[in-house]
Amino acid sequence: MNSVQQESNTHIVNEFNRHNHTFIIIETQSPLETPRPPKRFRVMLQSQKCDCGEYQTKHLPCSHVMAACKSVNVDPMTYVPMLFTLQHILHIYDNSFGLLPHESMWQEYEGDKWGPDPRRKRTAKGRPVSTRIPTEMDEDENERASRKKCGLCR
Repeated sequence: MNSVQQESNTHIVNEFNRHNHTFIIIETQSPLETPRPPKRFRVMLQSQKCDCGEYQTKHLPCSHVMAACKSVNVDPMTYVPMLFTLQHILHIYDNSFGLLPHESMWQEYEGDKWGPDPRRKRTAKGRPVSTRIPTEMDEDENERASRKKCGLCR
């Protein structure tokens, strides 16, 4: 959030519509970046939208929303949905899990028993059996030389 807040210091609020709470934010050019024309973004605080799209995807204020809120002296965290606040997230993980009873206290399971298919199980002993069909390429040179015979007497 601090980097977004620092980035919002470089933005200029150009227009403000009080009825719709709509702002036009102009990004100023950073001297470290390549020269490019300044971009304009529209921020609508009531509908919680920004043209950059970051505000809608992350549900946290982007630098444009921060600049708009700063111009009207409003806390940008008021525009964060309650679901994404730190208090709500901590409340979700606040519940503790109960301890499991000893295994002897468990009820007997009476449903279907699932397991691996014994017909598909491989044998673990010995080397794996190859299913490849041997060809001429599999024979070594000695076998091929002994197979060669005279063309006349064979």
